[in-house]
Amino acid sequence: MLNKNKSYAALSLGVAALGLAFALPAQAGNINGIRVDPPSIVAGQQAQVTVDGQDEGNCGLRVEYGNGDVDVTRMSAGKDNFPRSFMHTFAGPGTFTVTAKGGREGSTLGCAGEAKATITVAPAPPPPAPVVAAPPPVTTPACPDGWYLNQRSVNKYTGAYSCSARRGAVLPQAGIACPAGTAYYTNTQGTLLGCKALPR
Repeated sequence: MLNKNKSYAALSLGVAALGLAFALPAQAGNINGIRVDPPSIVAGQQAQVTVDGQDEGNCGLRVEYGNGDVDVTRMSAGKDNFPRSFMHTFAGPGTFTVTAKGGREGSTLGCAGEAKATITVAPAPPPPAPVVAAPPPVTTPACPDGWYLNQRSVNKYTGAYSCSARRGAVLPQAGIACPAGTAYYTNTQGTLLGCKALPR
């Protein structure tokens, strides 16, 4: 009778041990640290987040970037090993705490441990102002003595203009100084002179 009781006791212990073995979760990886490179960027740029840890089995890794963005991935010893790196773009300025911790990924439980790092994101510089070409200097039309300006001939865009001779006026031997983009001219009768626009 005593041997029978011992057999039952041994069987019960074996079943309990077997149940305990099934009840215990598989050993998971452990998060040891996190680093952000570079620690300071400008809004719109990327930073690399690297999570260090121990590869002890399958577990889910969750990375929170502090701006509402999250990455969740599965770590698998021998395949997806620590360290694990992520590239992330920070769209807006601020100081953000990036956190690596366990996170369920499908049926895989989260990794053990937690680590945090800080990144500073500066505002993006304003775009450069468009380069506007300076308008050409305005040259006041000038007629030589004995000549008068034909007001309707003045072209403020090209600088062209003409002058008509008064009674007794003669053509100046040296002509007149014309603005850039124009050339001196006269008519065959010698009664008109001026600056005409050159072809572009």
